[in-house]
Amino acid sequence: MTEDKKITQSPSLGNAKYFPPMRYIVATMSFLGFANIYAMRVNLSMAIAVMVANQTIIHDGMEAQEPAEFSWNTKVQGLILSAFYYGYIITQLPGGVLARKFGGATILGLSVGTSGALTMLTPLAARAHVGVLIALRVAIGMAEGFVYPAGHALWSQWAPPLERSKLATFNPAGSRLGIIISMYLSGYLAYNIGWSSIFYVFGTSGVLWAVIWFALVRNSPSKQPCISVKELEYIEGSLRSDLHAKDVAIPWKSIFTSLPLWAIMFAHFTQTWGLYTMMSELPLYFNQRLHLDLKKTSVASALPYVLVLLVIISGGQLADYLRSHFFSTRTVRKIFNTIGFVPMVIFPIAAGFIKEADHTTAIMMMILGIGLNGFAESGFLVNPLDIAPALASVLLGVTNTAATLSGIISPTLSGFIVQHHSAEEWRMVFYINGIVYLAGGTFYLLFASGEKQLWANGTICDKLSDIELTAHESKEE
Repeated sequence: MTEDKKITQSPSLGNAKYFPPMRYIVATMSFLGFANIYAMRVNLSMAIAVMVANQTIIHDGMEAQEPAEFSWNTKVQGLILSAFYYGYIITQLPGGVLARKFGGATILGLSVGTSGALTMLTPLAARAHVGVLIALRVAIGMAEGFVYPAGHALWSQWAPPLERSKLATFNPAGSRLGIIISMYLSGYLAYNIGWSSIFYVFGTSGVLWAVIWFALVRNSPSKQPCISVKELEYIEGSLRSDLHAKDVAIPWKSIFTSLPLWAIMFAHFTQTWGLYTMMSELPLYFNQRLHLDLKKTSVASALPYVLVLLVIISGGQLADYLRSHFFSTRTVRKIFNTIGFVPMVIFPIAAGFIKEADHTTAIMMMILGIGLNGFAESGFLVNPLDIAPALASVLLGVTNTAATLSGIISPTLSGFIVQHHSAEEWRMVFYINGIVYLAGGTFYLLFASGEKQLWANGTICDKLSDIELTAHESKEE
């Protein structure tokens, strides 16, 4: 057994002072934080349908139509919904740098708490002026843009190497839970209490989560009061010099000339292309192409995210098991990325050829495509923690900037293609989605790495020892 393997074995915590281990509490809280963030991100997509719709009221036993509170046309609605992403893309790189400097837990808590406070202002902004609402959505996007880089900064300090997949994938799993909750709860709140309640409930949840987060979690294990000595020694021993590298200058030239980083960036671009295409277009496909009513459309649109939530969590566990016992990190990352990308090539295209009367089969195709795609989160998304642990938040900021561009482009392109909701138009959307996944997956398969890069430690930290280099090289072979 090599020195590297000895250090990364998880200790027995049966006699630990604190149980469960603190890193699992951090993972659970992070999971709930990302659920809050995504619920706040997508709730306006659900609320706006009610905000611009005429309402049926009953007065003296008679039904009457009440005019919509807002008369925004589809172009204005599109501008309102897209405003978030223009703010979101701005803070990706700054988020990576700030999280590295001030700590992932600090930036994550501030981001979720600020987003929650701003979300509660949405009804006031909407009733003031559409321009105020758009500005507010840009601000919410800017606040949420820090979240993913902060999440990687957090796990660069808290996740032992052989637990990175298991722990870091709690973040994207939480985001899918947020989508599910928002889809179901927003409709209930809107029709039973009023659309304003959507923003008050989710905003309050975000603020309360931030308060609990700051009470429980610190930026690193060494600053955490409620952690056993055994767990602290295990985490710090397995990470070694990565825990002390935050003052090293960021090697921007090396980052942008690194093929493994470009492989992650193309894969991230690809994944976000599919995510936002499906988030924005799938309800339309079910409603306008398969002619499902709104209730069935809501359920059908949420079902894929139930499966993907389970796949992300189980995939992270399986990936770490395979890394510990059978394969190199590079091999595991490529396997899981491929297993996640291939279904998004095959199943949506297959759904495009299913007749509208057979909507059950079409829904199953989408559930399988989107659900199995969750395995990719144990591929490219965790990969920055492998190739440059101390710089993971910066790398994630770089890749998520490119990913956000695809999130802006793909729904716009789909909206341009789908004019009449014909089978041919939807097939074109799914063909393009498949080509993007095929290209991004191939590039990742060719150039991804699981090896810590030579530029990852900067100059003031100790380089990998000869033993570690030999061990990593033998594993990569």
